[in-house]
Formats: sequence, C-alpha cells, structure tokens
Amino acid sequence: MNCTFTKMIIMKTIFQSALEIKSALPIGKKFTLVGGCFDLIHVGHVHLFEYASSLEEILVVAVLSDEYVKKYKNAKNPVISQTQRAKMVASIRFVDLVYVSDVSPSSVETLDILKPHSVVFGEGSSSEEKMQRRIQNIKSVSPDTKIKFLPRYSDEGILSTGCIGNKIRAMNR
Repeated sequence: MNCTFTKMIIMKTIFQSALEIKSALPIGKKFTLVGGCFDLIHVGHVHLFEYASSLEEILVVAVLSDEYVKKYKNAKNPVISQTQRAKMVASIRFVDLVYVSDVSPSSVETLDILKPHSVVFGEGSSSEEKMQRRIQNIKSVSPDTKIKFLPRYSDEGILSTGCIGNKIRAMNR
C-alpha cells in the first residue's frame, strides 16, 4: 500500500498593530500579553512563551519594530528584521497571535486598546524605574490585568540575547 501525505504549510498572520490584534481576538477568551525584541531566539524566550501561554487561553506576543528597537537599544539592533522576528515568534507552538509594535506593549496606548488579562515580564529585563512605570501604566489603564514576573531561565547557563551576540562577535575576531 502506497500512501501519500500532503502537508499544508500555513503561516500564521502577522498583525501590524494592537488594533488589528483586538479585532482578531476571539470574543470571551482571556489572553496574556508579552513583548520584546526577540532578535536571537533562545531557550529563555521559549521558557517565557511556555509560561505565559499557561496563564490564559491565548498568548499574544508584541514583537517590537526595528525602529523602536533602534531607539531603546542602539542603532546596531536589531540584527534580524521585524518581519523575520515576527515569523519566528509566530512559529513557536505556545504563541497564538503576533503583532509588530512601534510602542511598548505596556504603553498606555496599547493597554487601553487591548486590556490583557495577564502580562508577563522577565525578571531583570529592565531597570527598576522603567518597571515601576510599566506597572503604573497597567494599574491605571487596565487595573484588572494580572502582572507576573518570570525568573530568568538558568538551567543551563542561558545567556541573554546581548551576551549571545557578544559571544558570536568574539568568535569572529
């Protein structure tokens, strides 16, 4: 017996704004929101997505735009384009919806549109002052949103994206 299997490849839609995500969210479903650059995907990111997806029914990920990343990191970042980063994030099984964002996912504008049920931040992912601003934004615009902090993945000495980039640069010297 000769069986032929056809595998359809369907790329998830990459949305271009929080407004588009809002219209794509199924009515009545609770969702978690996380955001970041996700330039060099590593196991720490997968750990974040797995944890965040366990909190609610849907995981929405905001991939920060190239322009935004250049402003808050430096002109050399990101290494990978926003379209490719968004496609990589969308391919991870824990992730349900992805959009590219020109603003922080914890900005007042985004929170006012989406009003997520949960948000997750990686511990140590930003300065204490910046984190307090984020928490204040959430509490003022979306007071019912649960705020969770995930410790860095440390099982195998996983480095941050910045450390991985430095390690790659050092290998090429």
